[in-house]
Amino acid sequence: MPLGAVVLPQQAIRDAAEERRIEWEANIREFLALEKGPILDQASELHIEVTEQQYRFELKDESGSTILLKTMPQDVLAQHVMEYVDVVRQLAQAQGLNQLEALDMAKKVTHDRAGRALRRALSDFDIDHGAARGLFTLLFSLRIDTTRLTGIHGHRTIR
Repeated sequence: MPLGAVVLPQQAIRDAAEERRIEWEANIREFLALEKGPILDQASELHIEVTEQQYRFELKDESGSTILLKTMPQDVLAQHVMEYVDVVRQLAQAQGLNQLEALDMAKKVTHDRAGRALRRALSDFDIDHGAARGLFTLLFSLRIDTTRLTGIHGHRTIR
């Protein structure tokens, strides 16, 4: 049975603006639609909590029992998050097709690097690169208010 839900802390959901909750729901749906790997396919729910110091991941089965609990320091993604925000801000100010294409590629490369970092840090989860990228998207949106970042969504087809 494939992973069926990603659960966020109720306090975070209550405190977030509606736009942000909608963004999280979209990122969760996209993540759940990806092929993830055997460990995540054994779980019914993935609980994610983000604090100033760490990310906390808990996989639970249908009975609510914990299959796997993993914490990951914020440092694992800190540089990738900063680079991603920087590229997105530059994208919003891009002038000309060449600059737009170069920045869009930089955004994709940064996203790929973050996915690889997640795969290493969460090796127990045995997720593939696409799922790691999807998880980074979700974690990024939990850490940074993406509703305020112009240019954050998607990679463009320029030509």
